[in-house]
Amino acid sequence: MKHKILRLGLIAAIALAIPTAAILANGPSEKGKSHANGHANLPTNDDQAKPDQAGEPKNAGERPHNHGWFVSQVARDHSITGRAHGEAVSEVARGDDGKPDAAH
Repeated sequence: MKHKILRLGLIAAIALAIPTAAILANGPSEKGKSHANGHANLPTNDDQAKPDQAGEPKNAGERPHNHGWFVSQVARDHSITGRAHGEAVSEVARGDDGKPDAAH
């Protein structure tokens, strides 16, 4: 009697495992993916976030003349040395050169 119950339990487990494995092997359907993405607020392939390219140079090797560019130019200028050099870099870094109008 005990062997019959164990055998039936094993058969039931296998009977449930085979269709479940087949479903999981196929992965979610497109309908399921879009439904899940709608709930998760994740971008789909159609509306992937595009990087902001504002201020990027048109040609390779050029750097946009943004705030960092202006600070870098002063930092690379070694005509001023010592404390005066650091103060000059700091002054430009705290300034508005190259910042968008909204950042002022």
